[in-house]
Amino acid sequence: MVLEKFLKNKKNIAIIIGFLAVVFLCIWAFVSAGMITKSFKTKIIEQTYKNKEANIESLLVTETKDGEKLFELYAEKGRYTDTDNIVLLLDLLGNFYDGNKVKASFKADQGTYNTTTKQIILKENVLIVYEDGINISTDMLIYSGKNKDILAKGNVRIEKPNEAVIMGSDAVLEGDHSDFHIKGRTKTQFYM
Repeated sequence: MVLEKFLKNKKNIAIIIGFLAVVFLCIWAFVSAGMITKSFKTKIIEQTYKNKEANIESLLVTETKDGEKLFELYAEKGRYTDTDNIVLLLDLLGNFYDGNKVKASFKADQGTYNTTTKQIILKENVLIVYEDGINISTDMLIYSGKNKDILAKGNVRIEKPNEAVIMGSDAVLEGDHSDFHIKGRTKTQFYM
């Protein structure tokens, strides 16, 4: 009866409606604030981990696939930025593998390693020596993965010990390390 008497008064009904409206607005504000804050926190977290840089000393990178080692490289110094996912490397040494066996070793003064594409680019005083003794020097060497051709660009010099020296502007080294092709003007010297 008290409730019926309370509800007959229009002022009391207005108070109840006002109270319910305030409760609804508070709930709406709380939910909205949570959604706004969540997206704001997500943006802050995303920005926190973007555009990071790191200076690196004594870096060793090993790439494997299906338990088989594809290559490894060691650099004295480097620098990484996540804006382009490229590691800039200085004073590199490394090996290319085939069936967990070293197929060729290399060195270079500078290079890059792309952490996304796994591509290695060697520059300045590049030398690669194959297991059979064939050695190749060039201005730049581009390795894009196992069984993909390796590109040698600029001042290519291929030496087959006690057989020949072949010089050209560019060369393509087959990905299985079995053969090479010289491009551009070439010069060949044979040992007799």
